[in-house]
Amino acid sequence: MATRSSWCCALAMERKGAPRYQCKRKVFMRASDALIFCAVFALLAACSAQPEAQKERVAETPTPVEVPSLQDFGGIGGDFALVDQHGASFELQSLRGQAAMLFFGYTYCPDICPVTLSKMGRVYQLLDEDQQDLTTLFVTVDPKRDTQEKLAEYLDYFAIDAIGLRGDKEEIDQVVRQYGAHYSLGEEQEAYLVDHSTYTYLIDQQGKVRFLFRQSDGPELMAAVTEQLFAEKEKP
Repeated sequence: MATRSSWCCALAMERKGAPRYQCKRKVFMRASDALIFCAVFALLAACSAQPEAQKERVAETPTPVEVPSLQDFGGIGGDFALVDQHGASFELQSLRGQAAMLFFGYTYCPDICPVTLSKMGRVYQLLDEDQQDLTTLFVTVDPKRDTQEKLAEYLDYFAIDAIGLRGDKEEIDQVVRQYGAHYSLGEEQEAYLVDHSTYTYLIDQQGKVRFLFRQSDGPELMAAVTEQLFAEKEKP
């Protein structure tokens, strides 16, 4: 039985006085055009997908990191004494034989401080297990709001075993000067901000500052530079 479309086609051709074979030929040509269109579309789709695959392979390739050398910042740093987030006295010299990273910040910081502490968690992951003798020191420049309890609660959010340090304003100012840092309190109000240094100080096993990481430095570079401290320790 003829389909409805073939009937319509035949009816139209008969009305124009054209023979039936022309109708079949036109139907055949339309099917051929459709096949050609599908083939071209499939080819274009394959070509467009190829660059995407190449992009994925490029994205998976790690970018090499140029590792700078350790330095000797003899003019900054040194021992200090503050109180940790558990109320215990802390002295930097108690870390002799261990490496440390020191950062000045405050718990109400909306951006730089949480980013830095999260980045430190990644640094630990990148270091070998025998190179993780590294202590993170977070010195608050806002002791008025950063109580021991607040420091402890804040640092618990991050995947690192950091030591939070505080003291009175005079004690904090002394440490800030020692390390060539700075901070400035905002207008006195309930939710004031603090402008502060963003460097992270790499301190070696003898308590000396050996590198200053900028905020823009990634965890890969930080881990690579830190590895040099442990390589020095292994040398006879």
